[in-house]
Amino acid sequence: MEITLVSSQPVDFFINEVSKYFTLQVSLHQWQLGGFNFLRLILNGRPSPKVRKNFQEQVAEIVAAFIVHCWEKALLTGMLSNLYEDLEDKEIEEICERARSILERGEASFFQSRQWRGEPIAVELKNYFQEHSYLNIDGFIRFRLPDYYLELERALEEALDEFLLEKEYDEFIRLLRYFVDAQEIRVDKVHVVLMPGGGFQLYDGEDRNLNGDYLQGFVVDMGETEINYEDLLISALITIAPRQIVLHAADKGRHRNAINTIKSVFGDRVLACTGCKRCRQIQRKL
Repeated sequence: MEITLVSSQPVDFFINEVSKYFTLQVSLHQWQLGGFNFLRLILNGRPSPKVRKNFQEQVAEIVAAFIVHCWEKALLTGMLSNLYEDLEDKEIEEICERARSILERGEASFFQSRQWRGEPIAVELKNYFQEHSYLNIDGFIRFRLPDYYLELERALEEALDEFLLEKEYDEFIRLLRYFVDAQEIRVDKVHVVLMPGGGFQLYDGEDRNLNGDYLQGFVVDMGETEINYEDLLISALITIAPRQIVLHAADKGRHRNAINTIKSVFGDRVLACTGCKRCRQIQRKL
């Protein structure tokens, strides 16, 4: 009994896997033709029906692993390159890695939770080998695994959206840094008090509320407004142009995005309060 595998990708993976994990005695023959790689696995002796089935199942498992670990990256790269020709190679690689991470999280409907992602593929391959001994892996993926192919497309779309959003955010931060660096210092120190309810208050170094010349209307209570307090806070700080910013946040998890943005824009001007009277008062309200 024999099975012949064909792929446009190198088949070294198969040879390594067979030598490591294959429990049956098989002979391997490898060759290239017309830009394709061929590998023939020959089951030695006169195997019983049970051994033949075991042979088919082991080959199916190896092919499934090959698709997930070797072919998948090439598939994603090809799909992305065809859709967006203006992307740089480095960007394509990053987006494809993001897509694979999304697939590994098991969110795609084709993959069952707590299950190796290649398992549904292996099941399809086991059924295929019951009637066929010749497998073109490239064609099998496209025509016999439509759900898998669709999940690759969905993961790629999600990864691309994440990449573009982060790229836009990075450009936004770069622009804000430019404004900050170009401004003259107006206030020596500003205390940013991030409130448990989602709002903020600003004070200068002498504990005066900065809602006069600089921040009229900038004290925000998210329970009474739909304004994005993070955007408003960044705008306020850029308007004030402080030399130093001291962050007071009893609930750092809730304000993670705002804190990260402030640090990204203002850099080494930012200090985090490790505990003061004001922070303790906020903490008691939580």
